[in-house]
Amino acid sequence: MTDLIFVTRDPVTWHKDNFAKNKHHYSGLMRLIGPSGVAFVQEWRPHCFFNPFVEVEGVLLKYGVIAEAQLLKDLQYWDTLYVAGRLQKPVLLLHQDPTFKGSYITHNLRSALHTALLFLPERFGDEQLFTVICNLSYCGDIRSTLNLENPNKVRNIVQPNIEHFRNLYHDIITQSPFIERTDYGYCQAPKTEKNLLAMEKLIPSKLLFVPEDGRAPKSRAFKFDEKVDPKHQLFRKVASGDIRYPEEQLKKIMFRPSIAQSLKGFLTAGVSKSFKYSSEKLKKSKHKQPSKAVAKVGEGETGGLTLQEDRLMSDDYVTMKYRTSLRNPDFRNNIVVAMVVALGGVLWISYREQNFSSNDQV
Repeated sequence: MTDLIFVTRDPVTWHKDNFAKNKHHYSGLMRLIGPSGVAFVQEWRPHCFFNPFVEVEGVLLKYGVIAEAQLLKDLQYWDTLYVAGRLQKPVLLLHQDPTFKGSYITHNLRSALHTALLFLPERFGDEQLFTVICNLSYCGDIRSTLNLENPNKVRNIVQPNIEHFRNLYHDIITQSPFIERTDYGYCQAPKTEKNLLAMEKLIPSKLLFVPEDGRAPKSRAFKFDEKVDPKHQLFRKVASGDIRYPEEQLKKIMFRPSIAQSLKGFLTAGVSKSFKYSSEKLKKSKHKQPSKAVAKVGEGETGGLTLQEDRLMSDDYVTMKYRTSLRNPDFRNNIVVAMVVALGGVLWISYREQNFSSNDQV
């Protein structure tokens, strides 16, 4: 299935035009609420609206719509990483408005490169670099946490497209003072506090966020010493190789939006398409897990991934105390049942509101 993303300055007008041409692409509930209602639902985080399993001229598509203002916000600040994450990988721009701020796309790539450096050793190869970059937008996804994604997804993206990744990041790497191309791959500047302070401007502020009033940030993975300046303490820890805090912050960015989008999909795509899409994901997730040697991409180049990269490639996140239950199949089934019940409630409410509206008109 081919994925498309449409960027528009006026979602209501875009959906009105699309309703006139392709109303059958929308679910029954979305056709009921109309273009303005669809645009309203689209604004729910992560600010995207998707129509999956749409066939156009014999090609099966899933297309999404996002407002330009929301896209620029995501590219600049990693608000949800939902579309910004997609644009950190090689994509084909079918059409670009001359007035679109292309510098935001470059800014997003630069952020991805320098964030990846936090999780990489001093020396690494192409495949290691692009595997970590590719995984930035997946490591906090609820589908990965629940093992509902193909375990080989990142590897399947990187390995066949390694040359496209090189071309995409060539200029960004060349211009960066923190990474250098060598005969065996890449070498990055030492992670000293001084270098990290200089690199801070190239990394989204959420990852190294420290309150301006000097209070220690809230963290489940990392305990701050209240007697030491939190920013100094954080950079000292990262410089020593402890990346638990930025990793936790990175996963938080994607965790809630991925839940919201999964739930929103039941409303926007309809029950049948949602279950079809979920079943396809489930089939992929049941693929055989790669062996440890295979999972450690680039092991022959640098002697194996470091602990930090291993942890980034895994799905150690957020709800650590609930980790066992999240991996329990019965618990996952209960989540699915709860989602179906919630969906039924929403549909019932919509049906009742429609009846009341009809009665009022009579």
